[in-house]
Amino acid sequence: MTDYNFWAHLLDTFQSSPDLIKAIWLIIPPAFVLGLLAMTMRFRIESKRADKGLDGELVYSVHRDKQNRVHIISHIKQVGDNPPRLFLDQGPGEAFEYTNHLVKPKNGG
Repeated sequence: MTDYNFWAHLLDTFQSSPDLIKAIWLIIPPAFVLGLLAMTMRFRIESKRADKGLDGELVYSVHRDKQNRVHIISHIKQVGDNPPRLFLDQGPGEAFEYTNHLVKPKNGG
């Protein structure tokens, strides 16, 4: 096996293959390179567009603390007594003090 040559074996296999397989062997490598080039160029163009696309103001941020609680932090001035930081894992009664607006039904009605 000292006289075995990989390239000679590959070219011999190529020459003995049918014409359709030869055409596929010749088309696939350049098509792969062109596809890779197209994906790379599309990524670069879209990444430059994404940098310019954010032209608004920051309204809310989401933060997870060491106790694994998730906080939504508001960056705008709040109306009324609403706090700028909201805890998502609290029950509905713990987040704010709500007024009970339930109407009691009248007797016999």
